[in-house]
Amino acid sequence: MSETQEREWPIWVPLASAGLVVVTLTASIFQRRHFYYAISHGHAVRGHVSLWWFVLFGFIALLPFLLDCAASQFPRLKTLPLWLFPLPVLIGISYFVFHPTNIDFAPFVLVFMTAEFATRATDQRVLSLVAPAASIALMVVAELSGRYQGALIWVVGILFGWFGGYLVSQFERRTQQLRDAQAGLAEKAAADERSRIAREVHDVIAHSMSVTMLHITAARMALENGKQGDALDALREAEQQGRSSMSDIRRTVGLLGPDSSAAAPPLPVATDIPKLVSDFRNAGLDVELTMNGEFLTLAPAAGLSVYRIVQESLTNVAKHAPGATTSVCLTVDEQIRLVITNSGGGSGASSDGSGLGLRGMIERAITIGGDLKAGPHEDGWAVALTAPR
Repeated sequence: MSETQEREWPIWVPLASAGLVVVTLTASIFQRRHFYYAISHGHAVRGHVSLWWFVLFGFIALLPFLLDCAASQFPRLKTLPLWLFPLPVLIGISYFVFHPTNIDFAPFVLVFMTAEFATRATDQRVLSLVAPAASIALMVVAELSGRYQGALIWVVGILFGWFGGYLVSQFERRTQQLRDAQAGLAEKAAADERSRIAREVHDVIAHSMSVTMLHITAARMALENGKQGDALDALREAEQQGRSSMSDIRRTVGLLGPDSSAAAPPLPVATDIPKLVSDFRNAGLDVELTMNGEFLTLAPAAGLSVYRIVQESLTNVAKHAPGATTSVCLTVDEQIRLVITNSGGGSGASSDGSGLGLRGMIERAITIGGDLKAGPHEDGWAVALTAPR
């Protein structure tokens, strides 16, 4: 019935609430089966009211609870405005309160209604106070008019009912906030993982294509010069590089599958940089490598980031400045310092620095708490990484 409440209650919740109201109203009706007491000037005056009137007004008081149960199964009923919920209850119970009996059960319905209304109308503070205020006003008017005695205890009960409903609403709200936060964290983790895998795939494919193209270019030039043996060697290297890269791509993409926890070849680290440089050198790139310090003890995450930065930098050189002379210098002591420069062949990256590879290198540097700078250097390009050990 709520137009402000979006929580989906289990069906047993409104059923339990309606069941309690049915029991209370049934007891109240049987209490009035033969007579009622009207309080006037301190004297009990016995009168007679048809039992069917109590049944009718009892049904009116029960109607919102029945509609609440139906709304759990028929979503269209939830479009009914929430402020209509207390009206039938107040009308029905008013008839009972102004026709009282000894040890009256009827005001219990006001306690139930107040608790449920406070639970469901928590998004509108003014609306959540309507039910308790109207219920208390009903009991006070009945007491002051001399038609009811003992309204004070029911005023306290109504206040307790509202407080209990308010606590339940706050618990539900905090629970929903926690679920939303967990869902947000899960989505962020999934996005981060997709971004990480995208970087891995980009680095692997870019490296593979660059080295393979260098070998193919060398094969073409060898054939043009009539050196068939050198061309065959270059094509074999290209084939071997392609097969190796396919294995890396399958491993990386396999992280997306349901069996990603299966054993897979380890990711590259800093100790694999010499092999990486050797692959580029064999493909015809003029690369010089210098490694100093305790790079053998680098953490796997830091080693992977350094490896990928070297890989991406050499790939950019092969793509944008294939004839350049390139130097790679890695020093590991209290800090990680990596400098990659190329000269004599133009820029080693896109001039605006907007490529996915350069952004990926910057992100990798950030993940290990480092800082990466890339830009023109003399007649070439330079990439400099500084990161904590």
